[in-house]
Amino acid sequence: MKHFSSFIAAMPVVALFLCMAIASTPPKAPSPVVFDGIFSYKADRDEVVKNTAKVGFIKNSVSPSIVLRVPHVNQQVLEQDKNTNANTISSSSNFDPNNTLYDLNVYNTIEKELLKGGFTVRDRALFDKVLGDKSVSDYSKIKELTETDLILELSNIQYVPYAFNEFSYHTKGRHGVIKTNTHNCAHTIYLYGLKIEFKLIRVKDNDYIGSFTYNYSPCNNAPCNYLVSCIGDNCSEPYIKQGDVKITAQRLITRDVITRFVKESSQNLVKQILE
Repeated sequence: MKHFSSFIAAMPVVALFLCMAIASTPPKAPSPVVFDGIFSYKADRDEVVKNTAKVGFIKNSVSPSIVLRVPHVNQQVLEQDKNTNANTISSSSNFDPNNTLYDLNVYNTIEKELLKGGFTVRDRALFDKVLGDKSVSDYSKIKELTETDLILELSNIQYVPYAFNEFSYHTKGRHGVIKTNTHNCAHTIYLYGLKIEFKLIRVKDNDYIGSFTYNYSPCNNAPCNYLVSCIGDNCSEPYIKQGDVKITAQRLITRDVITRFVKESSQNLVKQILE
């Protein structure tokens, strides 16, 4: 009986220690909720500006000659064919591992479309060598040495960020009715499109006769579905899963899509030069 009384007396102390232990245990971290997010956005409008009077001679020329001039930061393209360089990128994934647009076969794609459009395409390396010759002081001399009528300068190709503070997602309600919901984010998340810009110069007169800008949004004609992981309103960047790998940001745009965008932009360029 004495032992039982001691046990009863010790119970409040044990209970106190248990309460303290429970109170000192950190709360379980909330688990993220993964949404099948729906995104839609329009790319910036294409822009074509040209001097119609000075471009007009092209339509009346038989196979006008043209050279594609590349940005100075990428002059290594003149030293090796981009086909070879592109093949060094692993073909096991359709995603660009380095987010480097110039690692793709951009230049050859453009030149092929120029050829299809009836242009005589001059050698880039030869033209660059002539430009680098300090004794060549004017464009009329360049035309004479290279037999080139036009310079098409690829002035820029880049990823374009589009900002979002919310996204849509679907839930299934009563009787199987699909409901569209909106989730608001505490901070900005981004998806990416593409932009390519060209300048057209008539060599003989050193005249800047045209500017051509083309844009691409992967979610323009149809909404895109990307996963978004959120804890409350704190949301991750949109992503897709490829095995155990998360594909995010610029890498959501595949190489095939980039190549198709460059090809279609080049086709539009040729058409608009010849109009």
